[in-house]
Amino acid sequence: MQRRNWVLVFLVISLFSVLPAAAQTATPVPMQFTQQTDPASLIGSYYNAITLADYPRAYSYWESAPGNQTETQFAAGFADTASAQVLVQEPIFEDAGAGNVHASVPTLVIANRKNGTQAYYAGCFITHKTNVPVGNATEPDPNWHLQSATLKQQNSLSLAALATACTQPVSLMDGLVPPNQLDPLQTVTSYFTALATGGVITSYWEDPNQDIVYQTYGKELTHEISLELYVNPVIDEEGAAGSAYATVPALVVLNTPDNTKQYLTGCYVTRLSNVPVGNATEPDPNWHFYNATIGTLGTDVAAAIATVAQGCTP
Repeated sequence: MQRRNWVLVFLVISLFSVLPAAAQTATPVPMQFTQQTDPASLIGSYYNAITLADYPRAYSYWESAPGNQTETQFAAGFADTASAQVLVQEPIFEDAGAGNVHASVPTLVIANRKNGTQAYYAGCFITHKTNVPVGNATEPDPNWHLQSATLKQQNSLSLAALATACTQPVSLMDGLVPPNQLDPLQTVTSYFTALATGGVITSYWEDPNQDIVYQTYGKELTHEISLELYVNPVIDEEGAAGSAYATVPALVVLNTPDNTKQYLTGCYVTRLSNVPVGNATEPDPNWHFYNATIGTLGTDVAAAIATVAQGCTP
């Protein structure tokens, strides 16, 4: 795969042209998020590092020096950046071959500057990992790295540019996502794919009677032309009493038969049991929905994006 030109995207991200800010709300200082085991989490970790001004960590996520810049030059490009929020589009498809795996990630960035203004960028990250050992390693490196990116500044907070950001299907109704509950992001993606395509959804919930999404909007979600899914990949994960919990902020876009769009925001709490249950001898490897909080269907895309980009509050 040809490596895309990074110089443009670095300038775009680091200069952050001044735009009037959307409604500002106070947000707590984010926790450190350092997950690299899937492409979406890598993007979340990258912007988490930028938000925390941990530029050495952000720099380390690149496979090679972005724009041939030193770490000091890279950090200087974010001198006016207070924080960055990010959404990525799911599903993300991997392309494997010749000992390598690549994945294209449609990405929307909200850049919050120290002077209180915002700028918006949309585009495509190319991520990469090897699936064979390198050097003296006996196992492949499980971590993904950033290989290249192309982001363009947007005039408004919108999802429109992501439709053509990467060469991959954009609708969950394409039915290309197999059931997968091995991590929180894939659990959310697989669930909404099942909803969109008329698949079985009861297995995704610990208690199907708690499926507030289907109970509230099942008809709307299953009678649309297409559904799109965007997630905030900086997810809150914690452990307690033999379980792991992960909260995924997500935005579902309903493209209706009358050619309008509606937006459903939500926070989805997933749980993984770390101990065997019942007669099982091993813990269940699958994540399940524990509970969820969802908004009402709306038509304001900027408000919906901002809600999910801010993440879920306890």
